[in-house]
Amino acid sequence: MSITLAIANQIDRIVPNATIYTEKIEQMFEEPSFYVYEINATSKDEIMDQQTRKHMYCVTFFPDSENEAIGIKEQCENMRNKLLDEFLFLDDLSIKLLDREAKTGQEELVFTFVVKYRVRKVETVSKIQTLEQTGGLKRG
Repeated sequence: MSITLAIANQIDRIVPNATIYTEKIEQMFEEPSFYVYEINATSKDEIMDQQTRKHMYCVTFFPDSENEAIGIKEQCENMRNKLLDEFLFLDDLSIKLLDREAKTGQEELVFTFVVKYRVRKVETVSKIQTLEQTGGLKRG
């Protein structure tokens, strides 16, 4: 499962029936909605053919601009509190979110975080199944 899909699934658990985009939409997107994308990824080599991978993601929340009862800023603040309180873990991948940060812009909420995990290279070389040994005593 991809990390982006796991993030979208987790947002759907927190905000049921939310509109979530994982591809950039230029126009005609629904409000309120979320846009999930990866900012960058790094990989650090370790011993024993292991790597620590670190992905920085962004979830942008676009509030309902036509909602007259609740203003845009208030919708962003409410969603910021909800994400900070409930968006802590990706259940599908069993990964904790690190370095979570929320910033309220003019008409959107930008929520960034880091996903960090370790991978190990899969060995393709077959291992020794049996070992036959022939031995004896020297000069004996």
